[in-house]
Amino acid sequence: MPRLLLLFLCLFSFGFANTQESSIDFVIKNLGVNVDGHFNTFNIVAEISNEGQLKSITSSITVSSIETGIDSRDEHILEEDYFDAKNHSSIVMKSTKIKVLKSNNYEVTASLSIKGKTKTIKIPVTIKQEENTYVITSYFEINRKDFDVGGGGFILGKTVKINVKHYQDY
Repeated sequence: MPRLLLLFLCLFSFGFANTQESSIDFVIKNLGVNVDGHFNTFNIVAEISNEGQLKSITSSITVSSIETGIDSRDEHILEEDYFDAKNHSSIVMKSTKIKVLKSNNYEVTASLSIKGKTKTIKIPVTIKQEENTYVITSYFEINRKDFDVGGGGFILGKTVKINVKHYQDY
């Protein structure tokens, strides 16, 4: 029994050991069931003033780094009817306007480019300071059909819920 408890504690601690890793996660309904995933390769750069105010934010995601837990699904998502990764290898977001809502909370107007289509979106962004790091978080939704991702079928939901957490040293 003590060995089982020790194994459980080791597995639990390893599962939560790296708490300072940036992430871009998403959820979309497929056949009425939530499918979650994330991107493994991306770059987020926030310009933050000496006073700790957000000045700009950009991100670039490598489309082929998508991971949903099923390899065959991940390969299919890279094909032309979804992300068309062969012709559109990146998803790019660039802030165009930043509005301070209250201390550490912002409304970011940004251009989002997916699969050759660019749309203006508004996303909430929160910035917190922890020791020598800014923790930048955002949760927002987009309509995949705005970017011609996944075709017009009813099987796949049109709303994609996106959760971003980024750690940036200062």
